[in-house]
Amino acid sequence: MLFGWLLFAGAEEAKDGAGKNGAPPGFQLWILPVLLLLFYFLVLAPGRRQRQEQANLLKGLKKNDEVVTHSGIIGVVLNIKEGSEEITIKSDETKLRIVKSAVARIIPSKETKEVTEQK
Repeated sequence: MLFGWLLFAGAEEAKDGAGKNGAPPGFQLWILPVLLLLFYFLVLAPGRRQRQEQANLLKGLKKNDEVVTHSGIIGVVLNIKEGSEEITIKSDETKLRIVKSAVARIIPSKETKEVTEQK
């Protein structure tokens, strides 16, 4: 019932044109590109920036860095396998093999904190 009414209303608008509603005939044509640009800047661009920051973080990863994984495990990097996405971390008495992409952030060491505080 409702669908039939909507079709009828659409047919009446087509007969009347844009005179009564006030919207120009080409109004819908420029809305789509504006919405696509808005979607790009609100959704896609921040994601690209975050992926770039994560890649830079993983490039700077080195032995003896203290890291936090996405699952919340805190450990120290023991070994980084070159040519592979695998690293070994030590958490308390346990050694874990994880992929590099599981590293969420690097915890700054005490020396790094002191240097940044002096600047």
